[in-house]
Amino acid sequence: MLADRIVPALASVGLGCSLLFTAGFTREVYSGIAGPGAADTARAGSEARLEQGELVARLTVPRLKLDSPVFEGVEARTLARGPGHLSGTGLPGEEEERNPCVIAIARGERGAAVSGLRLGDRVRLTTSLGHRTYRVTERRIMEPTAFRTGPGSGARVTLLTPFPADSFGPAPMRLAVALERLPD
Repeated sequence: MLADRIVPALASVGLGCSLLFTAGFTREVYSGIAGPGAADTARAGSEARLEQGELVARLTVPRLKLDSPVFEGVEARTLARGPGHLSGTGLPGEEEERNPCVIAIARGERGAAVSGLRLGDRVRLTTSLGHRTYRVTERRIMEPTAFRTGPGSGARVTLLTPFPADSFGPAPMRLAVALERLPD
């Protein structure tokens, strides 16, 4: 199960923390999560394979004035550019109950903005399919090893960032913000 592979990776890496110095280290830790060809299977109905660092969406939170590109992958160099889509999870806008989307956000300005999300806030993801609007339904602060993905109640996206966003050194906790897609 995908969740069984995500937890050790998140615990080892401390997603988005200052320990992510090299892309090789991050790639090695996350290599077992998605498995070969997972990006292909995540993109249902499409023959295109997503490459590490490829633009997959735009994340906008109007209340927080956050507007950021989302790239494929969670390597350090990708997360330095912006939020990263965790390969093997549903793509933004194409996520399903059985395959929710996970977007990792490193510390810094974007991570601090995500920490400021409140229940009910609106989040927009723009992809080649168009605009999708989501509502924040849950905020959970947890140990890095406590994060799990899996079927939920409806199409979901989870934003995952180190917590607290302004901690020095590896962040001791993770903030998971669950988003539920609103009807179009």
